[in-house]
Amino acid sequence: MKKTLRKEIRIFLLALAFRAAVYALSVCVMAMTGDYPGGIHFSDFLEAWKRWDSAHYINIAENGYMGAIENGEHIFLVFYPLYPWIMRTLALLFHDYRLCGILISLVCYGAGCVFFYRITEREFGERAAQNALVLISVFPFGFFFGSIATESLFFFLAAAFFYYLGRAQWPKTALLGFLACLCKVQGLVLAFAVLAEIFHSQRGIRLLLTGRWKDFWKRVILPGCICSLMLLGFGLYLLINWHVEGDPFRFMYYQRNHWHNSLCPIWQTFTYVKNYALGGWHTSEGMSMWAPELALFFVFLIMIGYGLRRRMRPMYLMYLVVFFLLTYSSTWLMSAGRYTLSALPVFMLGGEWVSRHEKWKTPVIVFSSMLMTLYMIGYYSWKQVM
Repeated sequence: MKKTLRKEIRIFLLALAFRAAVYALSVCVMAMTGDYPGGIHFSDFLEAWKRWDSAHYINIAENGYMGAIENGEHIFLVFYPLYPWIMRTLALLFHDYRLCGILISLVCYGAGCVFFYRITEREFGERAAQNALVLISVFPFGFFFGSIATESLFFFLAAAFFYYLGRAQWPKTALLGFLACLCKVQGLVLAFAVLAEIFHSQRGIRLLLTGRWKDFWKRVILPGCICSLMLLGFGLYLLINWHVEGDPFRFMYYQRNHWHNSLCPIWQTFTYVKNYALGGWHTSEGMSMWAPELALFFVFLIMIGYGLRRRMRPMYLMYLVVFFLLTYSSTWLMSAGRYTLSALPVFMLGGEWVSRHEKWKTPVIVFSSMLMTLYMIGYYSWKQVM
């Protein structure tokens, strides 16, 4: 037990050290791409991480949903509340919302690494877990784990969720799922993982076929009811929409009419992503957004196939499939690279694959690290890296 605790403390501290190294690199990028005649101050560093959606989360944290208005509309209802709520709470101590956002991301990344290591080690072994941690950390869009965004928070919640779900600790699973549903829309996808795990681990289909109704109630229905409480997180988000504008689904209106994004068939998304990527891969927008999204489309397909081949636990495969379908069923997909950080099974399977193909480990890590540096430079230069 003590050995395990020491290892997990070491993982947490190494994760923080890695983030510190990325922050140090970001200061170098600031010096190269920015104009700081008086030198770079700490406030400049914090402001440099206030890009794209970061400003919207800070706006919500400062003013609440009622006060976060643009052109007379509550367009920021599309952003989920957990991250700005925690930011607002920390601001009572630190007073700078930018710093609060960074601290949340830093601590949640470290804690997320611990739980991510646990679930990957349980699924594929220690070496795969170590490799998976490295791969998710140096993923081309992995620098978002240190930004003022929800990625690290959801990473921690999802990894902890899978850990307790796999141990059949239903109340803890429900609580973490509740928080995940308050963090990002992808929290809803975790509900599919619950269904897969309960029917798999509790032999739900066999109980139905053999007519063991009492066992089915005890081992499937009851845990399912407990875990379904996680959906109250999404219910609370709908209540916020109703409180602000009198319509629980008002976020869908703004998502469609302001942010130009709604659900569509996956082949439509693939078609426009392919056309933009192949037609303009050599442009700033093409290289920043469309080319990675096209490449990641095939990465998801490959990993789903590999997961089936390796007989990955159904809860992870179910989550991965539904996550992929949700991500690539968008009328205007702009952040697939950042979203992929929440697709934990991709990196679990990647860690398992490189542990079986050691000769590819170093080239993959080096290439991915180079891409992360490239996209972080683009992020700091206000390219379409979001």
